[in-house]
Amino acid sequence: MSLPWQTILWALPLGWVLFALVFFWAMPRFDFRVGSTDVVVEWMGIAVRRVPISDISRISKRLKGKPEIWRNTLRANHRMLVIYRKGNSRPLLITPSNRYVFRNKLESAMDRAS
Repeated sequence: MSLPWQTILWALPLGWVLFALVFFWAMPRFDFRVGSTDVVVEWMGIAVRRVPISDISRISKRLKGKPEIWRNTLRANHRMLVIYRKGNSRPLLITPSNRYVFRNKLESAMDRAS
């Protein structure tokens, strides 16, 4: 085999392994926070997604439709919380460490905002 093909045969699996390592390293570093005016999805302290509290219509454990997924764990069954927004926006699926505490904080923030 020629040298370029040998390089490709080694680089392709190595690239997938590096991608998997980076993915599994980065995923648990997502965090979720309820601010005074919005719900913030943070990655290593940097806000990557904000949803205004005034834009939230309801919060649920059940998923309907195709969501925008922000997970920080592989086993999300008992941590899943779905934030439905007003209008035709896609719901936001998050996995806070304690979904009931997070939901109570979010509902109290929604009550204060309205």
